[in-house]
Amino acid sequence: MKFFFSFFIFLFITQPLFSKGIEAKYSIKTKGIKIGALVWQFEEVGNNYKTSIYLKDEGMLSGIYSFTGEYHVVGKKINKTLVPKSYTQVWKTKNKYREVKMVFENFKIKNLKLSPVEKEIPRIEYKNLTGYSDPISSFLNILLNQLPSHTIDGRRVYLLLPTDNKNKLKILISEYRNIWADHKRNDLEYLEIFSSNSILPEKIKIMFKGSMFYLTKI
Repeated sequence: MKFFFSFFIFLFITQPLFSKGIEAKYSIKTKGIKIGALVWQFEEVGNNYKTSIYLKDEGMLSGIYSFTGEYHVVGKKINKTLVPKSYTQVWKTKNKYREVKMVFENFKIKNLKLSPVEKEIPRIEYKNLTGYSDPISSFLNILLNQLPSHTIDGRRVYLLLPTDNKNKLKILISEYRNIWADHKRNDLEYLEIFSSNSILPEKIKIMFKGSMFYLTKI
């Protein structure tokens, strides 16, 4: 489930709205049961953008499956494309704490730090990859341009591949590779995006491990 939430993130905790930005709040459900809430903030000033997502468990199962997540991206918008400079992800459960920090330069990884420190040797020369963005910038770039986007989240690399499906946008996950392990298991299968008048979607459906998760704007 951590991989699913590492792609989208947010929560209902009190956070200030960006001074000239937009904010959307989402309810997260699966099988009709609410499991969490998410807040997404986006700000664009001149050629600069920043976006943050806050996620937290909520609902009747929160005592059993507790989690919080924070995701922050800062970058520039160049020719209608979001070009990330930095990405930070913090994920907490009862028993785990994970932090990812990435610094980008011209769609390449300049620096990557993980906490706890990864003991495995990387299976991919990730610093040699070109044309890669963080998960949030990749997702937003698909909404803006509907073009495929190579993505790195600190632990995996993959291609987000948009396909037009009537009144919704479907995003497939392909070319999946794990940086720190030999397996190629991909639990995230696809996403379906229902647009709104804002850059932030009205609804997102996520197929993860054979189960459908629904993020609905509230």
